[in-house]
Amino acid sequence: MHILLVILKILLIIVLSLVGLAVAIALLILFVPVRYKLYASKYDSIFAKFTARWMGFVLCFKAVYDTDGLEYRLRLFGGTIIGNKQKIPEQEDSDEDTIVHHDIDDIENTSVEQEEDDEQDKYPSVAHEDRDFVFEDREFDEKPSGFFDRIGGMIDRTCRSVLDKVKSITDRIIGLKKKKDGYTKLINNVRTKEAIRIVKAQLLKLLRHLKPAKLRGQVTYGAGDPAETGQHLGYMSVFFPLYCDNIDITPDFSKKIFEGDIFIKGRIRIAVICLYVLKVVLNKNVKITVERFKKISKGV
Repeated sequence: MHILLVILKILLIIVLSLVGLAVAIALLILFVPVRYKLYASKYDSIFAKFTARWMGFVLCFKAVYDTDGLEYRLRLFGGTIIGNKQKIPEQEDSDEDTIVHHDIDDIENTSVEQEEDDEQDKYPSVAHEDRDFVFEDREFDEKPSGFFDRIGGMIDRTCRSVLDKVKSITDRIIGLKKKKDGYTKLINNVRTKEAIRIVKAQLLKLLRHLKPAKLRGQVTYGAGDPAETGQHLGYMSVFFPLYCDNIDITPDFSKKIFEGDIFIKGRIRIAVICLYVLKVVLNKNVKITVERFKKISKGV
């Protein structure tokens, strides 16, 4: 009995140790941040380097792109798991095209042969030499040959294709009309508006978390035409709040040019991302809205 208790005690200690280890690893994965850095430049040539580390040397990823190609490496405790040191070979596009021709011939030649005397008595007004007119319909059943065969087949396929497309478009229009009414009601629903508010709020929090701690860069841009350059700079100004004091954009109205460099440094915690995602996924209004959207999309 004493030996059995000792064995159970040892097993319990092992199980608790494994559970504690699993919990510790899960907490490390959730709360220890992944730190990343990115540098990219384009002058005479393109150069880019990206690194990401978790717990220092425990898990490291590195990727470098330059004139020699792409080099990447994933390491765990200093040992390389996946990596290359050579330029990734470009796969050649295959010029071979497989062409399948389907020649459909649904016309069947049928003939009715009546040789019994009792059948001949049914058509007393038809002479023997004209009986083919009654029993056969060769004018329409016989397959035309040559040019007329191709023309007839083409017309037949075209008509069938047009009818199928008209039917498909009609069904689609009817389905879209029903879905449009359903989507309109869904958008105007109180639960949908509340779901959108929740998603928007959590998305903004997530973007603030993902925002780099450091962002520096300088870009010289010119489209070759002063008017076009000014137009493109106007588009860039939409994102001005994101890079305002961090990226210096210098316009060049005299020539076509795009060069500069950028440096990004930041960190990401998986626990924070999971928190924001769970707040959206577990929200009652979001669940109901998603279910209603699925039903409308399926035409239910």
